[in-house]
Amino acid sequence: SSDLEPTVTDANLMLGYLPSDVALGADVHLDSRLAADAVGELARSLDLEPAACAEGIVRVANAEMVRALRVVTVERGVDPRRYALLAFGGADPLHAPAIAEELGITEILCPATSGVLAALGLVVSPRRRDAQRTVLLSGEEFGRGQISEAVEELARAGREALRDDDAELAATYELRYRGQAFELPVETGLECGPGELREAFEATHEERYGYRDPDQDVELVTVRVSATVPGARVELAGSDSEAGSVQRGRREAVFNGKRLELETFRGPPAPGTTISSPAVVELSESTVLVAPSWRGEVDRTGTIRLVREEREHRG
Repeated sequence: SSDLEPTVTDANLMLGYLPSDVALGADVHLDSRLAADAVGELARSLDLEPAACAEGIVRVANAEMVRALRVVTVERGVDPRRYALLAFGGADPLHAPAIAEELGITEILCPATSGVLAALGLVVSPRRRDAQRTVLLSGEEFGRGQISEAVEELARAGREALRDDDAELAATYELRYRGQAFELPVETGLECGPGELREAFEATHEERYGYRDPDQDVELVTVRVSATVPGARVELAGSDSEAGSVQRGRREAVFNGKRLELETFRGPPAPGTTISSPAVVELSESTVLVAPSWRGEVDRTGTIRLVREEREHRG
């Protein structure tokens, strides 16, 4: 028997969603024969047809991603049907339609830079340094002078860490009623006195827990100052040199046990392009699947917007 173990990539390749004739990066080449061998061995052990086994592998991967998305939406009281699904990463746009259908989402956004979106986000995000200090101020010690001293010290530390004397500053104060084991953070500005902090804390406490206690002492436990400088500015509009470089073709793919002819777009489609399903868009950093019952539209930045077609027929 073979030692090959199938991966999700093998399954996507076998189902026709990935091309077997191009390299994924400088040193990564897909081998459709090895993928078929790996999936085939698992299929035999499970008494399944190879294509059914490949679809099963993809369903298991999708179920794990759906579970993770439920943790950050449904389990937190957020209805995912009210939002679009942002698919990023090299392979996520392949799985996004099935995941969206499971969650009742009818719109998907696949950025042109999907495969490097996390790295792009790091480049454009503000640079930030946080400095904090435990002060434990209450009673007569809880005064404007003590608060200002702590804020000024932390502001200097944050700006020095960024090596920028003009970095923007923001302060967060963590307060509690005397005797409580937890604090609540409030943001009231860099210059504030104990009265302002108490009012902000009690308003937050009432909103969170339904009551305030004006007779109880309030303690300032921690002061935190954030220093930030803007990130790099990038132009999201697609390059004119890339427009029109797409190569169109066709190949067979499997969807829900049925073999269908899939239209392929190799390269970035020009803004304004409409993509009918079933289709796949092979970008340099990711692959976007336009599954049956979905259609795609390309906006001016190169983002591919997928819309579930049934959406237009709802009352």
